[in-house]
Amino acid sequence: MLVSARAHGQDGATKATGAPAASAKSTAAAAPASRPLDAEITSDTSAQFYEMRSPTGQTIIARRRLTTTLGVAVYDLFDKVDDPRAPTVTFRARLRYDADYGGSVEETAINRPDRLVPGFSRGPVDLMYGYIEGRRFFNGLLGFRLGRQYVTDSLGWWSFDGGQVKVTTPYYFAVEVYGGLEQRGGLPLSTSRFERDGVWRGDRSGYERDPSLYPSFQPSDIAPAIGAAVESAGVTWLHGRLTYRRVYNTGTSNVSQFASGLRSPATYDGTRISQERLGYSIDATLPTLGGIKAGFAYDLYVKQMGNVFASLDWYTSPKVTLSLDYDYFRPTFDGDSIWNFFMAMPMNDLGLRASWDPTPRLGIAGGVRARAFTVQTEPEKDLAFQTSPNALSEANYYPTSAIDPMGGANLSGRYRIGEGFLGARAVADVHRTGDRVGMDVYGERTIETRYVLQARTGVWQWNDKLRTDRDATNFGYVLGVGYKLFPRSLVLADFQHDMNRIAGQRFRAMLWLTIALAK
Repeated sequence: MLVSARAHGQDGATKATGAPAASAKSTAAAAPASRPLDAEITSDTSAQFYEMRSPTGQTIIARRRLTTTLGVAVYDLFDKVDDPRAPTVTFRARLRYDADYGGSVEETAINRPDRLVPGFSRGPVDLMYGYIEGRRFFNGLLGFRLGRQYVTDSLGWWSFDGGQVKVTTPYYFAVEVYGGLEQRGGLPLSTSRFERDGVWRGDRSGYERDPSLYPSFQPSDIAPAIGAAVESAGVTWLHGRLTYRRVYNTGTSNVSQFASGLRSPATYDGTRISQERLGYSIDATLPTLGGIKAGFAYDLYVKQMGNVFASLDWYTSPKVTLSLDYDYFRPTFDGDSIWNFFMAMPMNDLGLRASWDPTPRLGIAGGVRARAFTVQTEPEKDLAFQTSPNALSEANYYPTSAIDPMGGANLSGRYRIGEGFLGARAVADVHRTGDRVGMDVYGERTIETRYVLQARTGVWQWNDKLRTDRDATNFGYVLGVGYKLFPRSLVLADFQHDMNRIAGQRFRAMLWLTIALAK
């Protein structure tokens, strides 16, 4: 459910004076017009009902999910003149409740280790963001944020609790510094979405009586963080950003998986690096020619390039765009993770895309892509231990080729019909160990600007050459019906049914309520 409302303040000072109308007009003419306080409240809710059945048919997991968010924004916290270059102060916050009532209470009970799922919560609540933001202070030089906030750049999405200061110079660049505590799971009103991979952390309250219970489930503690960035400013067709970030781990960490029988698992306590990364990105666009995006992220902790990306768009005509994409990704992990001591398999993705709009109603897009996993063919020369697991020889353990390729293609089209559209998409992915091919046809139609009808059907086939008994063809469809309460408000219910020989029959029902009110 999305609810939006705006409230505009009154000029209480003028009313309180009780001055004659002529006097009030004279005062208004002498002083610049000020904007009243502007507030907005938003909310959205979705409910899902479905079951997941194991291939054996013995285990059924019920899902009864409810996700709702509540947001608030208050603009112009102090009166200011009606000048777009004047300083502004804004407050924004958004709270999320993401519950799964299908989960069992026993999955959260520490006294039931046979059912316990560490870190699981049937109704977690997290503060997505909540900060005060100031802009254009000191003639546009200074901006700031204070509270829980996001940082989005070449290092990815990241969230922290703290402060950020940004100075925009008149010389076409800006400097940004920030610091605080990384948002981590297991702490109040927090989620683990923005942590580095490789460590299973959470709230271990209640585990004190049996420290050997799930020692791999690490206790969460505060994670101090600092960062800085330099980016371009004032140039509309070009933007570049150089960014640096360092995060520290604190508190205890288990360094042995199991107890020895005489004592609990060994732990380490102290301040150490969680992540230290450096990145750069550039984005340039010329409206009549095309655009280019490129960047990288380097992991200073493991001394490896984590990500390199580049994308080139060519506007060959007003109706045709050709694009070339490249992406290199190597998994990197938190400094406390044991995965830093194992081989990683970098991926190289190369894609060619094209889009064509022959008429205002019809749009067609397609592309081909290739991926190559880069695997290690011999032991690292600087490692002290050169033996292979399970006493296998190096020739048997390491593959002879460093490249493991796969490929794919996709084609889609969409045709607009009045207050609706029809569309189709086909996708194929192939690899020496298996493939997947399928197609969806979908559509939507609004009748008399009120009644909404939706439908989708598709057939997908997958082939697992490593487990031939897992080959299957899936047929599914989705039917939805809705009603527009207002131009921006909608009630929608849909029903999904999938069937294949492995999972049998699967059903899912969803209910959406979207409401937007503005004044």
